[in-house]
Amino acid sequence: MPLPQDFMDELHERSDIVDVIGSYLSLNHRGRLYTALCPFHNEKTPSFTVFPETSSFYCFGCHEGGDVISFVEKYENLDYMEAVKLLADRAGMTVPDGSDQRAAQRNKRILEANKTAGRFFFSMLNSDSGRIARKYVRDRGLEDRTITKYGIGYAPESWGALRDYMNGKGFTDDELIDAGLCFRNRNGSASDFFRQRIMFPVIDLRGQVVAFSGRTIVDDSRKYLNTRDTPVFKKSRTLFSLNFAKNSEQHRLILVEGQMDVISLWQAGFTEAVATLGTAITAEHAQVISRYVNDVLICYDSDEAGQRATRRAIDILRAAGIDAGVIEVVGAKDPDELIKKSGAAAFRALIDKASGSMEYELNKAARQYNLDIPDDRVKYLEEATSILARSTSATETEVWAGRVAQQTEVDKNTILYTVQRKRNSRRSAQTRRENDKFAQSIGERYNLRSYEREKLGTVSAERRLVALVCAHPDLCRSIRERISGEDFADPGTGDIFNKICTQIENNEFTGFTSMTAVLEPEQISALSGMIAESSSVQYKPQDADFFIDKILENRSKLSKDELANMSLEEINRMIKNRKGN
Repeated sequence: MPLPQDFMDELHERSDIVDVIGSYLSLNHRGRLYTALCPFHNEKTPSFTVFPETSSFYCFGCHEGGDVISFVEKYENLDYMEAVKLLADRAGMTVPDGSDQRAAQRNKRILEANKTAGRFFFSMLNSDSGRIARKYVRDRGLEDRTITKYGIGYAPESWGALRDYMNGKGFTDDELIDAGLCFRNRNGSASDFFRQRIMFPVIDLRGQVVAFSGRTIVDDSRKYLNTRDTPVFKKSRTLFSLNFAKNSEQHRLILVEGQMDVISLWQAGFTEAVATLGTAITAEHAQVISRYVNDVLICYDSDEAGQRATRRAIDILRAAGIDAGVIEVVGAKDPDELIKKSGAAAFRALIDKASGSMEYELNKAARQYNLDIPDDRVKYLEEATSILARSTSATETEVWAGRVAQQTEVDKNTILYTVQRKRNSRRSAQTRRENDKFAQSIGERYNLRSYEREKLGTVSAERRLVALVCAHPDLCRSIRERISGEDFADPGTGDIFNKICTQIENNEFTGFTSMTAVLEPEQISALSGMIAESSSVQYKPQDADFFIDKILENRSKLSKDELANMSLEEINRMIKNRKGN
């Protein structure tokens, strides 16, 4: 069962969206609205907007949107019930018992299990069975203060040591399996997941142990073993030690490959280091990083695999609007080894010599070729212009094109022309991919050459009709007599329309905030966008008939055989169209 509507209404009433978001962001008051730099993507001009009248927010840049619960979910990386609980605690309310509470209780037990398991692992490091582990951490140069800071522990050589301990603390086998601490063996009973490993607790931004990473100290091909994804832990968006690094005075992050690199750097005074957990960096990681810093120095291992990962990380960070530099480790395979061999001063010297991502990539490319040989110069130019084409900065492109021109003795304008041609080709390919994705979301694509004005009017009318119904729920009955969501050209908008009307008909609609428990996250963002687009419009009852006529009229003219590509600019104009149609 969903949470009682009276509870949700009171929660929204006590959780003023301006106050809540204002506690996270610096809001600027502009008329009836509030604006800020969006926390969900990197930007220099505020496009994040809060609408107090509808208790909603929407970013016109990245199209994230929703209500106060949605904001807390996205900002804090919580699920729906966790966000409700956080806001309820903030408002001095108690979340009522209900079936949905099972998910919250499950998450609570996983977190409690992880915390208890962390204490067990920590105690094992100082036990008789932990002698080999203690020797390992001492040999790796870890000090007592570092071990305590990171809660480093040891998983003993046993299939049931943790299980038995946790059972004694009141945790069932099923709960331990749910938390990823145990797995179900062939006999159907629970066995410890981590064995003979140095254990590193993974702590989230709220200071809670959400997972573990175990480093083998025996001959195991799996060097690191990480907790599988659970309801409280997602590897694709979690960064080891970000809970510490986000508070660093350096206002940047150093991205390294492993936990030992992070910990060695912290011990040497570099408190801004983070690492992914058993996965390459993802767009989700980059989005999380962008909330805290604009600059990242990548310091991956010096082997070929590390260099490939560096190039991939550069592209992902750039796409998130993050400036990426590269620290090249010289005389060691990774930061941990370098610090042990040469000390913190040697690593600081490498930071001072860190190259920008463009310089790094061009240098790497140039080293592969003998530029005195014409064929090699051609190959280098092909690779260098591809690297330059990925830059989004005109100044950066201009500067480095000049350097490539000097290296190859090729006219700079020729290089810039080639770069622009590759950008255009890449942009066309990207546009086609994004168009295909958009087409899937609306079910069909349309021939704008033949029906552009009709289709612009249709999609705009559909979105406006949804906003109108939200503003005038009393018109729902008369509207539904003429049209349903199945008549919409955009099935996604039609589905939102149907759900809103159902809520109204069931007397459960109290405005935008009452839909957040009914709609999927992407639908919440879409609905907040529709409301945001119409924020300055005062709809009248007769507008409903106009929108319905437009939808039905143009629906009759279009068939599924009339498909064509649509550029993103046309899509944005279509969606944001406020005039004319």
